[in-house]
Amino acid sequence: MERKVLVFDPYLCTGCMYCMTACSTYNEGSTSFSKARLQIFRHEGHALTRIDQEDDLIFLLIACQQCEDPICSIVCPTGALKRDVSTGAMVINRNKCIGCRMCLMNCPFGAISFNLKKKQVYKCELCAGDPQCVKFCKGEALKFVPIEQTPMAKRSRTAEKVKEGLMEAGKVSYQGE
Repeated sequence: MERKVLVFDPYLCTGCMYCMTACSTYNEGSTSFSKARLQIFRHEGHALTRIDQEDDLIFLLIACQQCEDPICSIVCPTGALKRDVSTGAMVINRNKCIGCRMCLMNCPFGAISFNLKKKQVYKCELCAGDPQCVKFCKGEALKFVPIEQTPMAKRSRTAEKVKEGLMEAGKVSYQGE
């Protein structure tokens, strides 16, 4: 099966949180933002605008990146985290997880959470290859695409805004070379 990844465009996100609602309902059987396996955070775009411009309101996604060489799997003492070959997602074997939280402490993206009642970690596992967050994203800010088709447009827009802000502030000059 072709490996797919979640892609998030913060400029298309409306902040409706339907993705988090769908995620928690599908995975936990209840609607709770705290139980969602992905998190959307509101961020004022201070870093992207000049001081005399109105700030952009953007949203940020925190979700498992399904890393190529995942540190979570390496640090897990019981081997509870393994890649699902059919979806490409890193999944947690609930029978092996002892709740030590080594994966949580080492995830560079902060994408692993801990369930106090179950005493186990949880994270995005791509809903067995059919991410519910993507289905319910009204703004189409979330997409599930083959890794080879990961769009660069969202990064280009952000990079362009940062470059413009730095140039206008006189911190860098761009010669086009």
